[in-house]
Amino acid sequence: MALFGRHRELDRIHSVIRGPKEAVLSVVGRKGAGKTALLSEIPTLSDYRTVFLAASAAESDWPYSGLTALLNDMDDPVLNRLLDELLGDIGAMSTQTVSSMLLNGLHQRSSSRTIVVIDDAHHLDPGSQAVIGFMARRLAGTDIVLIVSVREDLPESPFSGLSALRLGPLDFSDTVRMLESIPAKRTTTAAPHAVASASRGNPLAAIGLYDRLLERHAEGIYALPVPLPSGGSFDAEYASALNALTPAARNILDLLALSFRSDISTIEKIDRDVWTVIDELLAAGLVTRRGSHLWIGDQLLRGYVFMAMAPAVRMANHHVLAEAASDTDPNACRWHVSFTALEQQTPFQLLQHALELVHGGEVSFAVEYIERALTISPCEAETAARLTSLAELLFNRGEFVYARRYLEWAQRITRNPGLILRLTGLSFEIQFAQGAAVRSSMVLRLVQEFGHHDPAYAARLLAIGAIYYTERWELQEASELLGHLSELRSSASAQCLGIADRAKLLIESIGGDTVSRGRQQERTGTARIVGLLMQGRTHTYAEHYESAHEAFALLNSFDEPGHVNWQRTAAYMAVDNAIRAGNVRAAVRMIDELELSDPELKYHRGTRHLFRVWRAHSLGDDAQANAYAAEALRYGGADSHPAITAQLAAYQGHFALLRGDLAESAAQLSRAAEIGMRFGNPTLLRCEADLVEVLIRLGRHHEATQALLRLESRSVGLRSPWLMMAVARSRALLADGEQSLQLFSEALQNRNGHSLERARILMCYAERLHAFGRLRDARDALLRAKVMFDEVGANAWAQHVDALLLDERMEPARPKGNPAMLVLADHEQALAKMVARGMRNKEIAATLYVSVRTVEVRLTAIYRKLGVESRAQLTALAAGKGTGATEPYLLPVL
Repeated sequence: MALFGRHRELDRIHSVIRGPKEAVLSVVGRKGAGKTALLSEIPTLSDYRTVFLAASAAESDWPYSGLTALLNDMDDPVLNRLLDELLGDIGAMSTQTVSSMLLNGLHQRSSSRTIVVIDDAHHLDPGSQAVIGFMARRLAGTDIVLIVSVREDLPESPFSGLSALRLGPLDFSDTVRMLESIPAKRTTTAAPHAVASASRGNPLAAIGLYDRLLERHAEGIYALPVPLPSGGSFDAEYASALNALTPAARNILDLLALSFRSDISTIEKIDRDVWTVIDELLAAGLVTRRGSHLWIGDQLLRGYVFMAMAPAVRMANHHVLAEAASDTDPNACRWHVSFTALEQQTPFQLLQHALELVHGGEVSFAVEYIERALTISPCEAETAARLTSLAELLFNRGEFVYARRYLEWAQRITRNPGLILRLTGLSFEIQFAQGAAVRSSMVLRLVQEFGHHDPAYAARLLAIGAIYYTERWELQEASELLGHLSELRSSASAQCLGIADRAKLLIESIGGDTVSRGRQQERTGTARIVGLLMQGRTHTYAEHYESAHEAFALLNSFDEPGHVNWQRTAAYMAVDNAIRAGNVRAAVRMIDELELSDPELKYHRGTRHLFRVWRAHSLGDDAQANAYAAEALRYGGADSHPAITAQLAAYQGHFALLRGDLAESAAQLSRAAEIGMRFGNPTLLRCEADLVEVLIRLGRHHEATQALLRLESRSVGLRSPWLMMAVARSRALLADGEQSLQLFSEALQNRNGHSLERARILMCYAERLHAFGRLRDARDALLRAKVMFDEVGANAWAQHVDALLLDERMEPARPKGNPAMLVLADHEQALAKMVARGMRNKEIAATLYVSVRTVEVRLTAIYRKLGVESRAQLTALAAGKGTGATEPYLLPVL
């Protein structure tokens, strides 16, 4: 099985192995933490010889059994002599003697660098532990890297005090990914999530639980068992903990294992001395108490206690608890009755209580009630209706996995067309929130076939779908959905109509109409939330970034768990707002916050990977950016999500331009520009100005001119400060000579654009100044650009400026050596120096961003001023013997 969620740990081990000196590392982790799986990856990290020893507890009573096994595996001539001596008189040698002999042997061996890995070193016999622990602290000169794994870093252990790598539990998402990689003929997506929650990130426990569930699914049992059955790997540990309890405490623990949580007053009716028992269980760390409720927090322990009870004992305890809870906790009473008596209304009562629990935010508790109801009544029509309500409520709280599980269960058992509409529509909404591809024709077909059964819901689905397609920049599809919604206006709620109005406003804004952004008086509930979301998004496209930031911040400040999906969407829109504003530092921070708040990648997965690509490039980590780009392409193929595909190409082209990889940049930006023609508004992708620049740097001036003309034609009527600056930069780059400098100066006079774009104009201006020999002015422009890049946190750009400023060739030019050259203007002197360096007219034209004809005209004027008749004479005059002047240096392509 592939290793999941241990990249940082592998990096730490790799750094130890590749280090210049001998080293030792202790990998510490509880049982099942994945130490063996991690150590098994070590041979793949380098080409060094690796000796792997898996210690066996069965040999721990044999003196030096572990050491002899290790020496045998190392198979070194020097160490083999030590092994022979050790085996010949194993009982007579003291630990000190063996340690000295081993250390001497390691120093004498002639082998190259060796990686020694000992798994479960705590299982070694005491003598081997002592010798290897002694050796671990004296590896200098042995060319050995020693890595051992132990369960605990005990003070009395020979391995105590070594440099330690502690294995914590796997992240929830990594545990789910690990389980989903296990081949299975049929299972449910909820099973890995339930197991990941119960196992608390322990890989061994998770795999054991999941295997038990797969066995049940193979038998045709699809409802999750309550509680999840113990996998068996930790039974000995749990048995030891339970054996230390008093009989009374063990009896109470049996009762607690039968339900997610229990009311203490109910338990008190069964055992008057319950408080003494509770203190004992709390002291042992086996239960958790909050207020008047008590429960077993460790679901693995609960599963063990449950399975350890005989079926007859479980049934009797359920009966006792049902009687005790009849007047204190009716819902608990129904729960226990469901195990002791078959009553027709019991499953529906369980589902009703599950709704109440979800409303209260207790999803894990609710899931047990739902799964129990499905176990005893899986196919009733009324079950489908209640599951639909539960699925919708779970979705509104961001619980997509369980929402999908129950909607799919309901779809299998219902024939009600109204429910089919709601369930299929909910499936679409989950895909909308996750960023999956949903064809608009599928939404319209659903509404046309089933919409008349619930026109209010159909109208709402069309409004939500319009927002989804608008965010994908598929404006035609969004408008088509809103057109069909107009046919249902009489049935649509006021909230639905409010959402539709905001969607129309956003469509206009994305299309370039940023005038009609007036505030609307928002209603309460969902309409208010969506109104704020669309208002902020409209401000972003209108380039009113501060107003957009305020709207998103206000939306996320609401304490309304039923609107979590809209709030999470606002967090993603806030990142895009910061990127468009050129505030790199804020965008990086927000992306980091997304990594913490949404580790499972539930929301807008393609956009999430796109942000990761942008962040990695912004911080200069191109290798990581390429890895994320592959994931982004999975969610944003040209057909499934053209907006993400185009944005990814635009980002990659932008940063390839920064690196100076012009061919890659041109390819990516051309692809982005081609896809971007579908969207109409050039401010969405912001790639065409970069394309103009890279084409100029490649000497493809005709293509650059055509690209600029397209950009200018698409810019007509758009009120975009950024676009004005980008077009101005492109025009200045394409212009010749002094006109270019004039256009750069004019572009810099516009202070309404954001700092990042202004800094880029300064960089291009500095390059042009340099080309004309005005080195001091070029340096000043670069310094100003660096300040702006630093202000917004654009580290990649700032580092590039630093490289240019530190280059010795950026120093101001010293006095010219030949006085005859002083009759030439600065730009003419620079041109003469290029000729002196042997550059051809075509190369000079490409460097100065002018035509070959312009170079020829300027050279003729220089010949006339200097009284020379050929390039050879000009070269001799420009070279000027006896000068220590530095050659004018042209800024390299970015």
